[in-house]
Amino acid sequence: MSQEPLVIALFLATVSNRLVEALIVPLYEHFKWDKFTLLYVAWVVGGLVVFASGVNLFTTYLPDSTLGQVFTAVVAGGGANLIADVFHANHANA
Repeated sequence: MSQEPLVIALFLATVSNRLVEALIVPLYEHFKWDKFTLLYVAWVVGGLVVFASGVNLFTTYLPDSTLGQVFTAVVAGGGANLIADVFHANHANA
């Protein structure tokens, strides 16, 4: 099994994470919005990155490319949130 889909997923998650951390989180902090919805915003940002790049990690498993891109967006957006949680947990413990 090729490692390429995993590398692409990690790259998309990292790009999504950087966009959310740089553009969205400061708005949440400035306006003191509840961060409960940040996961959904990360999914939208992940979706924009996925649809702009045309990446479909599930080509071999799903014949419908649109559905594959939606699942890829969930991975990229959710992965961005997971990466942020890991970095914040490590930073808090340091």
